[in-house]
Amino acid sequence: MRWRVVLVVVLVLVAAGWVGLAVATGGGTDPLAFRQAVAKTAQGGLTAVRTAHLAGQAQLDGRMFDTTLSPILDNAVEGVATAQQELAGTPAPGAPELAIRDQLSRLLDDAARTIGTLVAAVDRNDGAAARSAVAALGPLGDRLDDFARGHQP
Repeated sequence: MRWRVVLVVVLVLVAAGWVGLAVATGGGTDPLAFRQAVAKTAQGGLTAVRTAHLAGQAQLDGRMFDTTLSPILDNAVEGVATAQQELAGTPAPGAPELAIRDQLSRLLDDAARTIGTLVAAVDRNDGAAARSAVAALGPLGDRLDDFARGHQP
């Protein structure tokens, strides 16, 4: 079960490397294409967070088996990692867009960390840590939703 924790850590490190590479080599892109990519990426992260939140809450309420929860959380981890990679591969055309990308990057990092915490808690059968992670996913999803709504192309 620790392999999932290792997977989360590896995916976060890969995404951080992609962000660093994108910042170092960013030559700019079309502002509309950037806004579209940001909106798509934010929506992908939001979907992963909401999915993990709902699945984690169902598990805590006794409405989901571990065998069902595990692949759902794995998909949420992959969803956030994919969103991070997409964002890292989208250079910002200017300083205002760079600030937007950085804001979304922080939200996605929080998502990866929080979903990883939930995965680790479930693996350890740590109900208190799982409740804490699920509780954190709700407001994080709201912040991602606000971001996505505020940055529609």
